[in-house]
Amino acid sequence: MNKYLLYRISSKVNAKPRIAGFSKLACLDNLLTAFPGYRMVCLADNCDAETVAWLRQKNFFRLEETRLGQAASFYHLVNGAIETLHDEDIVYFIEDDYLHLPEAGRILEEGLQVFDYVTLYDHPDKYGVFGKGRNPYVDEGKLSEATRVFKGALTLWRTTNSTTHTFACRVKTLKEDRLVWLGRLKRRPKLQDFYDWIFLTRPGFRGGRLKLKLLLRQVMAHLAGLAGFRKRTLGVPIPSASAHLEANFLPDGFDIQRFQTSQPS
Repeated sequence: MNKYLLYRISSKVNAKPRIAGFSKLACLDNLLTAFPGYRMVCLADNCDAETVAWLRQKNFFRLEETRLGQAASFYHLVNGAIETLHDEDIVYFIEDDYLHLPEAGRILEEGLQVFDYVTLYDHPDKYGVFGKGRNPYVDEGKLSEATRVFKGALTLWRTTNSTTHTFACRVKTLKEDRLVWLGRLKRRPKLQDFYDWIFLTRPGFRGGRLKLKLLLRQVMAHLAGLAGFRKRTLGVPIPSASAHLEANFLPDGFDIQRFQTSQPS
């Protein structure tokens, strides 16, 4: 059994509001430190010459340069894992704008002993107090989404209904769920992580608050379940072991100050 970081980085900058001192290169150094023993496949997608030169100084298991775009680059990594890796191998798909706790690797592996999928990022939209634009499967108020809890040796875990396209699983799970990860991905101009996870975790109807697209996805998931498609568990540690560095979506209790840097992005 081997462990892989399937990492995507791009020189393109989006309009997301970032924390002060945000740097993709600092995120990468942090990632390499937090996951000792992992083989990193680095996909440099639409990267400029300066970034590629910097990446070539790193000790990656494999470095690939592509110009695929967001959805196609993710598809490329998923397909590569399915085609070349062993069933029991662990894969962590990771984007270029996350920070991790030093023990994140060990935490991830603990989670995969219990859950089909693991995210290390406790997204604030899973709590009612998050407010406008919140997750439609979370009621208003101070309570979280409906969840189940597991007490691990390293941290406390709970189930969650969705996350981003930064997640971990075993390759055999990826193969079994290839319908979700590869089915229509080639034709998508953008990734639709929330809809993918709702199909997999099937959190259930919440009255009339769901958009038609979500209701249709729930019906599809129900029909897939009748056909034998497994409902999946997605686990997240509490408190969060990683942070997506978008200023409006930082996980509660994650000490960003200890990681902030003045390095250029």
